[in-house]
Amino acid sequence: MKFLDFHCDTAGECFLQQKPLWKNDLHIDLSRASSFSAYAQVFAIWIPDEKRGDAAFQYYRAVLENFRTEVQKNAAHIAICETGSDLQTVLQQQKTAAVLAVEGGAVLGGCLEKLDQLYRDGVRLMTLTWNGDNEIASGCFSETNGGLTPFGQRVVDKMREKRMLVDVSHLNERGFYEVAERLGAPFLASHSNAKIVDNPYAAARNLTDEQIRTLIRQHGLIGINLCADFLGNNGSTGFDAVLRHISHFLELGAEHCLAFGCDFDGCTVHESLSGIEHIPELFSYLLQHGISEPQLENIFFENGLAFLIANL
Repeated sequence: MKFLDFHCDTAGECFLQQKPLWKNDLHIDLSRASSFSAYAQVFAIWIPDEKRGDAAFQYYRAVLENFRTEVQKNAAHIAICETGSDLQTVLQQQKTAAVLAVEGGAVLGGCLEKLDQLYRDGVRLMTLTWNGDNEIASGCFSETNGGLTPFGQRVVDKMREKRMLVDVSHLNERGFYEVAERLGAPFLASHSNAKIVDNPYAAARNLTDEQIRTLIRQHGLIGINLCADFLGNNGSTGFDAVLRHISHFLELGAEHCLAFGCDFDGCTVHESLSGIEHIPELFSYLLQHGISEPQLENIFFENGLAFLIANL
């Protein structure tokens, strides 16, 4: 089967735990990924909220260099892609097509020129915030309820000019709508679920129906997050929870802008989903429970590929 995923934290975990990309005990490695007939993965470099200024940027550089080393070691199996054309070429070569992202605009340290450096490094997607405030905006767990700062407005404008994808996962609701209005163009929530579950983490982090409709109207993309808390803890948090969220998204008309942003190696997932090797089982479960094969092929791969080709 084919699979495209819009968010994992594997690059950071390989750095922090000094584990290889080819074979490890994390959620993702290239040996397990080789079972897919086509596989594309957005590898995010997560910037913790406690890292600010130059410390945030230096941490980003360290993780990036470690990831590049791992890619070079496994050049027969993976390549970093910067354009839609790159993606198509690498997938035709039956390699893992990797797209670089940064999770947390604190990496910029309030310096717009650093966005140019990220672009030169091959980064093509940036999540504007993590959970707290930074120089760009307020995160979903912030108590300030701030929107885009003047600096954040300049960042969003420059990302649009450079064709870097603006990611609103972790952004608070006010910031979400300010991004939507300012861009007037496709953007994404790379790893976000629907606000249909009953715990405080999901209440702050997941998307309202109106946010989902906004992403649909602007031809954006939503990646389903496999984090147990965001899928919902009112019952099982396995395959059936994923089915609940997909069904809700489809009811709202999101069939052609729905994908996966699993958040592998960045969160706690139900044991039934705890690794990329379980993705084919999830596909089969959803097929057996009423989601059509064409819909699943779109959600697991085609929607994401079309979005990247159109917007990179």
